[in-house]
Amino acid sequence: MFQISYSPNLKWEVSISWSKNAALPIVVANYLIWNKVKLLNKPNIVDIANMEKLADEALEKSQDFFDLTSELATKFRASILLIPLWLHRYGKVKFVGTWWCKIGKRPLDSFDDALTKAWITITNDEFKTYQVTWKPKKNIMLQEFSVTTIEALITYLAFLPDVEYEINIYMVATEPHVKNLIWFLNNAWANIKLWIDHTITIRPTKINIQNSEFKIISDYIEAGTYFAIWAWADNSELIIKDFDVDDLSSIYSVSDKIWINFKILDKHSIRVNSNNKANYKAIKFETRIYPWFATDLQSIFGTLLTQANWISKIFETLYEWRFGYLTELENLWAKVEILNPHEAIVIWPSKLHWWYVTSTDLRWWWAMVLAWIMAKWITNIMSEEIIARWYADIVAKLKSIWVNIEQVT
Repeated sequence: MFQISYSPNLKWEVSISWSKNAALPIVVANYLIWNKVKLLNKPNIVDIANMEKLADEALEKSQDFFDLTSELATKFRASILLIPLWLHRYGKVKFVGTWWCKIGKRPLDSFDDALTKAWITITNDEFKTYQVTWKPKKNIMLQEFSVTTIEALITYLAFLPDVEYEINIYMVATEPHVKNLIWFLNNAWANIKLWIDHTITIRPTKINIQNSEFKIISDYIEAGTYFAIWAWADNSELIIKDFDVDDLSSIYSVSDKIWINFKILDKHSIRVNSNNKANYKAIKFETRIYPWFATDLQSIFGTLLTQANWISKIFETLYEWRFGYLTELENLWAKVEILNPHEAIVIWPSKLHWWYVTSTDLRWWWAMVLAWIMAKWITNIMSEEIIARWYADIVAKLKSIWVNIEQVT
């Protein structure tokens, strides 16, 4: 359990961690090229360790097909990234995994549809089986802007043998971690081009590694999270550094409407303070695919708006039931209403009070951190294992920037 107490006067600087969302598909793709590239900035977190353990154990036991049927494959959704990768070596993968997460049902429909268009047959018996049957189509239209789907698909197609034509993929997610994976694959001589109309063109090639080291990008969602925290912590100012400020373009217009004080210092750092907190205005905002406002920042900004003047409205377009954190904020006496699975309102400034709260996903956890910092009491949170999946030693990092936080039994 974590305990956090009221934390004003937060004035320091923080370096952003390396992106888990970027690292996971790159770790998987590195297996395809026999781990010949040294990954700089690889996060030391649970999900990365589980991905490597799952891949190594499957490699050791697999014979006629690649075996992803262990219980570990059910523990984290990114395990599906291993499916198309190992179709290269075995032509057949058996998989058992999770179709759910705490922000709602996330079936594999779009993922399976994309692989089917790449001429991979899918059958359901005791386990789900994926098997290569023919060369991929020249044009693949995805069902939705799915990050995991496009990451898996381009990893599969980049070095596919005996394909002499270009493959066009439409409705492509373009998040920074997708671009980072493309840079990694192109470093191994892949021929992948990402266009501004959310289209990718791939001409499969042979592996030919150019550089033996590769840098994983910083986590722009973590940068946006710290931005929100320091915009609301009383009498506080923070310099956020070591990330690409362009990745956060979507939050700048929202922050201007709220009247948050911030300044972009250079390409890799930004300063934010809470000096104008008394005048913050309620707003309406909606989440959409990148480069629009990220769904992963919805909860932290929703929490921030509990202190804004008047009524704010949030429209979550990407996931159903991502408003679970609002029920926890009600326990802290925030005034909120969930209108339906995609819309909610936050009403007037709320004086937050002490309570025991919980969290079932990472973004919810960060929303609670912001609430605790604003509440002038000691607040407790359970489910601390969630944060270990994403960040190494987060307590030490928050304490280094003067947040009053302790991990207790």
